[in-house]
Amino acid sequence: MSDKELMWKDKGVKKEVWKGPIFSIDQVHRESPDGREQPMVVCQSPDWVTVIPELPPAEGSAEPGFLMVRQFRHGSGAMSCEFPAGVVDPGETALDAAVRELREETGFTADEMIEIGTINPNPAFMSNRSTSFLARGLKRTHELELDDNEFLQWREESFSQVSENMGKGEYDSAIMVQCWFWYLKHQGRI
Repeated sequence: MSDKELMWKDKGVKKEVWKGPIFSIDQVHRESPDGREQPMVVCQSPDWVTVIPELPPAEGSAEPGFLMVRQFRHGSGAMSCEFPAGVVDPGETALDAAVRELREETGFTADEMIEIGTINPNPAFMSNRSTSFLARGLKRTHELELDDNEFLQWREESFSQVSENMGKGEYDSAIMVQCWFWYLKHQGRI
């Protein structure tokens, strides 16, 4: 099939049906390839960033370590261990947001911030992008600058700890898994 046989046409009708503090839900009208007009749901969310703060290998190891943040997540109702992350604020670039989130959640700044991948978290109904950055040359320069409802703790973890745990238990965030993929790809491991 050609793209023309698969593409839906935007009919220009958009209605916000719900607005919350993190995202909103729009109903958009689209015409199917066979001519039927249908209302569809689109989650309008700000773009996200995740930072992989890489530490030099520990003594006696060839593998790098990482700064991780551990916090309670309301969606799962459980603890989660993740790389520092957050939303891109209005007027901010993804890079600006990554630098800010690293500083706020860990107190560290980086000599080098490398964009290693960007992806749509769920193109079926979400409008945003999730960008992953690799931070190197870390220095502790600030105290934590957490939001009012943010309670977290940062810690150092080895490559093997992250690799062994990725995708299960406290490491089961889909965004973490996609960031880990970008990291491994950037390192030439996959």
